[in-house]
Amino acid sequence: MAEVSQKLYKKMEDDGWNAETAAKKLKVSRASFYNYLNQNDLPRFEILKRAHDLWGIKFKYVDFGAQRKSSSPSETDQPRQYVLPFIESVRENDIEIIQAKPVKPDTLQLTVNIKFAG
Repeated sequence: MAEVSQKLYKKMEDDGWNAETAAKKLKVSRASFYNYLNQNDLPRFEILKRAHDLWGIKFKYVDFGAQRKSSSPSETDQPRQYVLPFIESVRENDIEIIQAKPVKPDTLQLTVNIKFAG
């Protein structure tokens, strides 16, 4: 997180941008961008790749070259989550949401009860 923060600060300084401008160019929310700057959160791979592609930023522990050999899913293609056989029989009325709590602007924590036997 320290490396990402340092490189984002340097990019902003070199180009004379404020955090809002840099966040827009990186296509992330201003709050997320501040979290990266303040080392409270690490960007997802797609965001690091975007910074690499747009601005030429290289990160010590991320090898973007290795990703070219095997195509990684784009941001629109999400990895497929395979359904386990016992989950296939679960109906909508077998699921009860006990609690929903926002934990981040883009994250919701759910507590659910699921009946597997009908």
